[in-house]
Amino acid sequence: MKLRVIKVMLTALAALLLVTCATAPKKTTELPDFLIQARNSADEARAKAVEIKASVAAKEAFNEAEVGYEAAKDLEAAADYEKSATGYTGSAELYEKAYDQALILRENAVKAMGTADEERIAAEEAISKAATEQAETGE
Repeated sequence: MKLRVIKVMLTALAALLLVTCATAPKKTTELPDFLIQARNSADEARAKAVEIKASVAAKEAFNEAEVGYEAAKDLEAAADYEKSATGYTGSAELYEKAYDQALILRENAVKAMGTADEERIAAEEAISKAATEQAETGE
C-alpha cells in the first residue's frame, strides 16, 4: 500500500514538473544593439513629429514614415534585424522630414499672423485718425 502511494505521488510530481516546464515563458533572444538604437531613433523622431502635429501639417511625409515604421516592426518580428534597422532608420528620416515641413508651415503661419496683426493695428490707427480729423473739421 505504501509503495502504491509513493508511486502515485511520484507520478503526480512528474506530471506537475512537466506542466510547469511546458507553461514556462519562452526565453526570448536579445535584440542587437544596432536595432535597438535604430528603433529608439525612429521613436524619438516620431514623438517630435507628433508633438508639432506633423501628421496634419505634413501628412504625406508623416504617413510614409508610418508605413516604413510598421514594415520595420514586421521585419523585426520576423527576426530580419538588419533590414528592420534599415527600415527604422528610413522612417526616422521621414519623420524628421515631416517635422521640418510642419515647422516651416508653422513659422510661416506665425509670420502671417504677425503681419495681419500689424495691418489691423495700422487700419485701426487710420480709422481713429480719420475720425479725429472729421470731428475737428465738423464734417
